[in-house]
Amino acid sequence: MDYVFIEPLSMVSLFVLFIAFLVLFVYLTYLFIKRIRISKLKKTPTALVVGFPNSGKTFILKELSKKEKGVFDKILNISHADIIHGGIVKLKIIDHQGIFSLDGKVDRETVKSLKNINPNYIINVVDVSSFSEPIEEQIDVMEKINKIFKGSRTFFVASKIDKSSRKKLKKIEELFGKNFYKVRISKPNDVRKLREDLMNFLKTS
Repeated sequence: MDYVFIEPLSMVSLFVLFIAFLVLFVYLTYLFIKRIRISKLKKTPTALVVGFPNSGKTFILKELSKKEKGVFDKILNISHADIIHGGIVKLKIIDHQGIFSLDGKVDRETVKSLKNINPNYIINVVDVSSFSEPIEEQIDVMEKINKIFKGSRTFFVASKIDKSSRKKLKKIEELFGKNFYKVRISKPNDVRKLREDLMNFLKTS
């Protein structure tokens, strides 16, 4: 009988296999934790706040939840805060950190991953201040995102209104009529109507 001699794995090969196994284990653990956290988010109605960087999203999230800042989840790459009524969490407000790439375009893969959360509402935030991105560009991006979340009720917010916002507001009115919320950073109460409407929709849904 002939015997086949199999040379034992070298230390280098064993180390490479160990690293590969470790990477796979970490990745699978990440996916598992991500699925659990998404599952927890889906137990409560959610509203996704979308808009260009520095458009006023954080301010709106803070005023809707009556908190200084949201809780940042490194796994899901989102900030979220709760709207609490009667001691019960009624709605989770979500602000994702990576919807837009560095060139201002929509990161479609990131947006698609948010579909797993399946937000009930989309709050579109458009910056109408004097230092904002072109209003047409902002609206174009919002419309692309809204198409991805077709089943979600949408709200439109003109944010950071100042003395120079008149032309931009007129442009928004031409496209959407007057059915949008006007928010001034200096007037936190401007967000109150949006909060009330969100709560009313929750009651009727």
